[in-house]
Amino acid sequence: MSVDDAGPLGARVRGRGTLGVIATGAAASGPVLHGLRAAAREQEYALSVFSVSGHSGPAVLAAVAGLRLQGVAGIVMLDGHLLAELAPVTGIPLVPAASTDQYAGARRATEHLLELGHPTVWHLGGPEDGPMARARERGWRETLERHGAEVPPVVRGDWSARSGYRAGQSLAVESGVGAVFSANDHMALGLLAAFAEAGMRVPRDAHVVGFDDVPEAAYFAPPLTTVRQDFVAAGRQTLAALAARIDGGPAPARGAAEVELVVRESSRCLRGAWDTPASGPGSPGRPS
Repeated sequence: MSVDDAGPLGARVRGRGTLGVIATGAAASGPVLHGLRAAAREQEYALSVFSVSGHSGPAVLAAVAGLRLQGVAGIVMLDGHLLAELAPVTGIPLVPAASTDQYAGARRATEHLLELGHPTVWHLGGPEDGPMARARERGWRETLERHGAEVPPVVRGDWSARSGYRAGQSLAVESGVGAVFSANDHMALGLLAAFAEAGMRVPRDAHVVGFDDVPEAAYFAPPLTTVRQDFVAAGRQTLAALAARIDGGPAPARGAAEVELVVRESSRCLRGAWDTPASGPGSPGRPS
């Protein structure tokens, strides 16, 4: 558990008040939480964050009870699929974190790789029970089906670079892997390391696209093409919805925040063109 911008034990709070956040698994350190924190700082809210190891109702209810003891005005659930089950029994305003358009981002990433001439695109997916992972997988799968491309089996990770590395080891020995869409950037980092270790050079031998545009993505080797999400805009939407719930009014209408494909060297060059001048320092997509 951590308290941001609050005094000891959360008793002293600057600005407008303290809000609770419940995060499960990798969401406790992920970009959705970072965007929510940035939006909270803008609006002078303090955040008290509870991290729980599982997705079970009892674990989340215990986190809700802990946050209520701290006197938070309302709670954001980063993994919102338990919200309908918990809301009637918590006695405190709850909202799910606003999302970006996961499906559209996955579709654009897959289309980009197909446009490079690949007959199909492999997918390094996130946890099967995660709503974001499912939306990104659905965008990838339906894009391939729409283009009449073969749909390879999903290679699954857990959002970590370690799981991406293990997936990369298996994909490196798979025949015909020329393009991979990774469901997040951290897994793509592990994938790139495994490919390099196996003698596969990206983008000469394969193209890779990630998702999230974490700050480090521009400095991967090679710099990573990825789907950029506006997490701060999503955080603002989340806080507006929670403020409305706290005030007893209807939540404002929310649409998914937009996404953008950021093309860098991991998919920029033609396969076999690694040694072109575009791969040098200061080239498009690589910070000078």
